[in-house]
Amino acid sequence: MPQFKYQVKKGPGEVNSGVLEAENQRAAVARLRDMGYFPISIEEYAGEQKKESITLALTRIRLKDRNLFFRQLANLIESGMPITRALGTLYEQADNPKLKQIVGELKEHIQKGSSFAEAMERHPKLFPPMLCNMVKAGETGGMLEEVLWRIVKFGEQEEELRGKAISAMIYPAFLLTIGSIAIFILISFVFPKFVTIFNDFNAQLPVPTRIVMGICEFMGRFWWAVLIGVVLGIAALVSYVKTPPGKRNLHLVLLKMPVVRDVVQRYEMAKFARTLGTLLDNGVPVLTALKVTIDTLTNILIAEEVQTVHGRVIEGDSISDSLRQTKYFPPMVVNMFAVGEESGRLGAVTARIADAYDTEVDRAVKAMSALFEPILVVLMGIIVGFLVIAMLLPMLTLSAHVS
Repeated sequence: MPQFKYQVKKGPGEVNSGVLEAENQRAAVARLRDMGYFPISIEEYAGEQKKESITLALTRIRLKDRNLFFRQLANLIESGMPITRALGTLYEQADNPKLKQIVGELKEHIQKGSSFAEAMERHPKLFPPMLCNMVKAGETGGMLEEVLWRIVKFGEQEEELRGKAISAMIYPAFLLTIGSIAIFILISFVFPKFVTIFNDFNAQLPVPTRIVMGICEFMGRFWWAVLIGVVLGIAALVSYVKTPPGKRNLHLVLLKMPVVRDVVQRYEMAKFARTLGTLLDNGVPVLTALKVTIDTLTNILIAEEVQTVHGRVIEGDSISDSLRQTKYFPPMVVNMFAVGEESGRLGAVTARIADAYDTEVDRAVKAMSALFEPILVVLMGIIVGFLVIAMLLPMLTLSAHVS
């Protein structure tokens, strides 16, 4: 409700001011007069709303929050509670301010005559087309409760799959970060002190030492410039990756890297099969299901292949024949789709494909983690070892000359 900042008088006394909520300015004036005040000025006050908007802008709704929302909603509807009352209960219980606002808007739109699916479509960032189509099919078929439980299951499986992919990179990223910081400190602040000592002896130094001395001398003077350059380089790379050509090139590189390719491809196959199968099981037409599935895929190149498959199915080809023409879909997926189409159980077959590739993702993630971790440890060890040896060699040489 809008807020209004006012200044009022009550008789010959001093002027009072404050803020009140009202539907509009006329309602605010009437309310103040009912309180016995004489309004001097009333203007809309946006201060609290600005604070609220900043809070909402900084708040992020995680996949875990969305899954919890659907689980609670499914439980309430299963107990026989009407959807508007269930949404009202979830609104009161919501801890996330942005989710709380969206739940309130869902309830408001439904009370005005919209269906639950139509209300969800107003928030595409939180509710992608796949979920909206599933809910729409559930409302049409009178099985909303069952559809909500399927959404809960799908969301939890997606969360688990995403968690496996992210967890594989946490430890390698930690090693890379700590190792890079340690090398930067050694070269920029520790070894330059040794360089000053070696210069005082005017002795012939080994080649590794001279190389490291040159690097240390440069870093000792211009470490700040190197740091700024690295930050700007990372920022430029991130900005480029966010552009359509940059994102496409990144996804192409990921699909060409030997170990990473397995994780990306299997992750996309699991997501493709589970999304498509879930939509088909909920009565969504094949063409619509394919179209919606495209938006859920992460890798652009695989999404483009599914777009091509969608076009061929429109022309009359089967899904399996269309998938056979693609580059990134493994033969096992193609053959399973062929079996599903022949038996008329495509939804059940896609669920089996998704379960199989969930396991494959787990194995690929463990293999990648097992490979990257020792490589990073060895690489960092070689770099630090070379630096230390380069600094120790002249000390040994000088001590031999002194003795």
